[in-house]
Amino acid sequence: MEKRSRIQFVELSNRHQFAKKWISYHEVIKETRYYLRKPLKPFIPEKALDEVVAMLKKYHIVLRIETPRKESLGYFSCGNRIGINKDLDKDAFLRVFLHEYAHLLTPLSFRKVAAHGSEFYFCFQELVLKFINNNIIHKDMFLSIVNKTGDYEFYKKNNGFKFKLKAIKVGTQAIYMNEKIIRGKGHQGHIDCTRLSDNATIELNQHTEVQPVLDLCW
Repeated sequence: MEKRSRIQFVELSNRHQFAKKWISYHEVIKETRYYLRKPLKPFIPEKALDEVVAMLKKYHIVLRIETPRKESLGYFSCGNRIGINKDLDKDAFLRVFLHEYAHLLTPLSFRKVAAHGSEFYFCFQELVLKFINNNIIHKDMFLSIVNKTGDYEFYKKNNGFKFKLKAIKVGTQAIYMNEKIIRGKGHQGHIDCTRLSDNATIELNQHTEVQPVLDLCW
């Protein structure tokens, strides 16, 4: 099938349950649509609709709107697939979408990531802040989205969302000393970076703290 964004409507039925935790589903894809805006409209707030469509198209995401899963509201898998329960209201659907999209963004900038580590929460925060700054969601929604478990405040307090240069991928932009740099390749504990203001090459210790700059243009 051609690699492009699409919406799938998926009916799920339980096939097996193991140890009352892991469930294998039998699934039937009822319909796949390539025109994204119309099928999304019943699920996404109007102000966020065009933004979400652009986000899906950038990474050729398959968005599966599914029969509710008891164990989760949504998931991200296989590099470009996001699944979300179809029984959520529009605000909840958007919250779950942003959460799962942050899982997609995290490995694009970081070399090694935990499922809900500080790298993920940084990406989640940056994504949500873009929606706030573009007046798509109100700032009062911020903590209700990112701080469900209290992990966000823990990471912010203890790490300040600064990361060691060696933790981000080659080619990733970052902020160092209030200037943008591009992380290059490393050698003997140091990493060559390009300073964007003058295109100069600077050598930094691999443990230097930086703040990644995510690609949030779509």
